[in-house]
Amino acid sequence: MKIVIPCTFRYPLAIVLGCMLSFSAPAQELAGTAAFKRLDKNGDGKITPDEAPSVESFRGADTDQNGSVSPDEFRRFLTNRNRPVPEGAAPTTEAAPTPQPANGVPALKQLPDSDAVRDAAGTGQLFECVHVRGITDVREGMNGFALADLNRDGRPDVIATFSPPSSYRGTKLVVLINEGSFRFTPHAITIGNASSMDDFGGAAQIPNLADFNGDGFLDILVTRSAPMLGGKVRGGLKPLGVAFLLSDGAWDRFIDVSERMGARNELGYNRQTSIGDVNGDGWLDLAIGCDNIKNALGGFPHSRLYVFTVDRSLRERDSLSRSERSTMTGCFVDIGGTDLVPDFGGFYRDSAKDKAGPGISLRDLDNDGDLDLLQSYHVDVREPLLPYWPGEYRQGVMCWKNLWRETGKLRFEKITGNGLHCEARLKYNREKQLYEPASDARAPGLPYIALADVDADGLQDMLAVGPDSDFWAPRVEHVTGRFWKNLGGFRFEDRTTPAGFAPLNFGYGQWRNFFEEPEPARWKNWRPRVTFESQPGLTPKHPAKNTPYFADSVFADFDNDGWLDVVVMNRSESTMTRSMLFMGRGAGTFEVKPTTFSGLDSSGISAEASDLDGDGLLDLVFAADPDNSLGPGQTVAPERYESKVYWNTGAHGAKQNHWLHLTFSGLKDAELIGARVELLECGDLSPLSLSPDSASKSASTDRLGGSSPREIQGDDESPHSKKQYRWIHSNHTYKSGGALDAHFGLGKATTADATVKLLDGRTRTFAGLAADRTYMLELK
Repeated sequence: MKIVIPCTFRYPLAIVLGCMLSFSAPAQELAGTAAFKRLDKNGDGKITPDEAPSVESFRGADTDQNGSVSPDEFRRFLTNRNRPVPEGAAPTTEAAPTPQPANGVPALKQLPDSDAVRDAAGTGQLFECVHVRGITDVREGMNGFALADLNRDGRPDVIATFSPPSSYRGTKLVVLINEGSFRFTPHAITIGNASSMDDFGGAAQIPNLADFNGDGFLDILVTRSAPMLGGKVRGGLKPLGVAFLLSDGAWDRFIDVSERMGARNELGYNRQTSIGDVNGDGWLDLAIGCDNIKNALGGFPHSRLYVFTVDRSLRERDSLSRSERSTMTGCFVDIGGTDLVPDFGGFYRDSAKDKAGPGISLRDLDNDGDLDLLQSYHVDVREPLLPYWPGEYRQGVMCWKNLWRETGKLRFEKITGNGLHCEARLKYNREKQLYEPASDARAPGLPYIALADVDADGLQDMLAVGPDSDFWAPRVEHVTGRFWKNLGGFRFEDRTTPAGFAPLNFGYGQWRNFFEEPEPARWKNWRPRVTFESQPGLTPKHPAKNTPYFADSVFADFDNDGWLDVVVMNRSESTMTRSMLFMGRGAGTFEVKPTTFSGLDSSGISAEASDLDGDGLLDLVFAADPDNSLGPGQTVAPERYESKVYWNTGAHGAKQNHWLHLTFSGLKDAELIGARVELLECGDLSPLSLSPDSASKSASTDRLGGSSPREIQGDDESPHSKKQYRWIHSNHTYKSGGALDAHFGLGKATTADATVKLLDGRTRTFAGLAADRTYMLELK
């Protein structure tokens, strides 16, 4: 047990903060709150200059310069205080020089010692943590990122937002062009009429890319949170809202059209976006998920469903030149909070109506040819009974069926009683000073969702994960993961245990047993010594019963055996965290693997899978952003701000399996997004299925329009063994974006047929695609 040094008012603020470091993690949180309240003499929730011990300490803590220090500024001041560097020690604010790949093989990156790192020592794991310049050597928070082929050279590039440690003021936009073999080069894009990449405004969050104006170049959408706390904009700061960068005739030249697009949502705590054409008019629409942290820190939970409205006819639009299209006028109109989407969106400052959900998805859940709406809700609360506290918001999963295909009119119906929908609330008992269920209803608070067809039946199943913490994430139902199988007809069923996802609800004690990790010494004689600020009347439970802070899950076929696998991220900032790899076993079942198998010896706030080096094996990027996860008074080592790249080594038989990577052309993204790709694996490659010149091609990209591997005609079929399905979307997981492509593992099959079905029912089938290649399928 660490020694606690008592602090009093007469010490300078920096010393008060320094004393807090002597507490263990739970006690730190209590000490931070107690120290703030001691300085806040009038109890108004802020420290003013006359309450601060010195002018210098006040200026250092008042980062937004609004004349007062908020509880979060107090915490950041603690995190950023100057630490003495031991004599002769090297500075730790910068990462060590990044070694470059040799002969196409990246240099392995050694992480700080932990049980997980020791499990992943040596080689032979499926993944190895590697050095990648511009990603793993940057000690700044990666707020969000996307992996997409920005310059159209066939390789996934990185578009990301970064902010300095413990800072919500300045953010920058970074573009890294993939040169192959894990080499990325920074590239400056031009934003003609707005902020620069290095000064991209405050609180930039998650990029999402698609071609909104149909000019052939990707446009960039970046969400932002608002500089707010307690319903008020912080002094001197301007809410900027969602950034909309429209391409301007080149892949690296843009115009900021945010204001005239009407989708900024300036006062929202904007998180994930989902893009798609919800009404079949040929224009991309936009859904935004918004959260509420503590007391409207970062903005209001005002989720949106923006429908794009143009002021010219589609016929006239098609006759315009590319440059004219990029400057067309039009705007987004929010239909959330209206009868068109009942019980979605809006902000009412009413716990019975408001909901907080950082993730959101537009998906065709029932295969009827239009995009439905899905959002999962939770609460994130510290001190109860504040003006904008979300503690009594509804939690659970809600889904809306799009009726456009059935009726010809855009309207969503909230679906209940379908096995997926669930909602319930907590009520704060003021006498007991704790939360209790408001009724017999039960629902999980799992805000981070991922969708994929895990059992090859052509329907999108759903995995939801999230935290469960009596301290800051109180729940009606205490689970941290749940899996629903899609039964068709907008019906779902909980299959968490049969699918093999029961370990997602393990406590840390069970996870330590699974990973054979020694029990911490502090657990042996543990006794509760603190109470929770959020629930003072609740006795903390033993740390072995606490659960991971799951915040993302990524479906992909990492070993190319033809069955989807999934990586689940634990974003807890403990040095002992690791990610969990569940390998697909077929028929919609999974098995969690130890780190000695996976090699995933760290974690992060979000992840995305992509083939970074073009070898046909999907690699992983983990975003590190500790400031989004730290509790009051918590600090982390500088290296915790380094994001991670995991190279897929092809171990455990993955390298011997075959694969296909499909990209698409000939359609607007408004037509492509939401398409379903069906793959039918074949046996040995038949010479009859290939034209002479396509049979001699290497594993480079083939552009298919019917002359290379032939398009199926009439009843012409080949013998098939197994089906797989992918859906084309640009948001795959939380806090990240991806490319509009599809990767399939083929196992031992050497050829396959691909059928692309668009939302409007149009279908194109391509037969005899030779394995181990990237194809561009022409869908005109």
